[in-house]
Amino acid sequence: MKAVWLGVVIAITSTLAHAEDMAEMISRYRREHGLSTVKTDPQLTAIAERQAKAMAASGIMDHDVAGSFGSRIAGVRTGMAAENIAAGQRTWAETFRMWQASPGHNANLLQSKADSVGVAVVRNEHTRYKTFWAMVIAQKPPKRTDPKVASAGESFERRENSRSSENPIGALKNFVCQYLC
Repeated sequence: MKAVWLGVVIAITSTLAHAEDMAEMISRYRREHGLSTVKTDPQLTAIAERQAKAMAASGIMDHDVAGSFGSRIAGVRTGMAAENIAAGQRTWAETFRMWQASPGHNANLLQSKADSVGVAVVRNEHTRYKTFWAMVIAQKPPKRTDPKVASAGESFERRENSRSSENPIGALKNFVCQYLC
């Protein structure tokens, strides 16, 4: 059991150590296409990590293995959000090249309004794929520091709250995140 935890800790540490490098590679690619850069976001990284861990634990590469993407992103204030997953590629460079070559994955990398990203990798040697990757890219609104914000920001907030009011857990997450995130 200690060996399993050690492997998980090493995988998470590896993800955190390389997250900035991964975000920089995505930003460089986006700049080459005339788009803005992205920065690493802890909330998006946590969502990507949850997805990668769930895929590694189950040995299945599937967007819904940790729950639907919509339910996983619901507690995060975003304008747009997308997810890329992969399995079997041993390195970040291989994974990134594969996403660039895939029209759908590439479209996510080049989302015009994206400004934040989270990337995670988890290994499980007891599965067919061994390595599981997840990336969440999104547009995150600026953090609110003044209760009087522009009307566009207020309307975005109302949309977020009205959407999450159907889900009490989502509403609680939004409330907590509004003051702590």
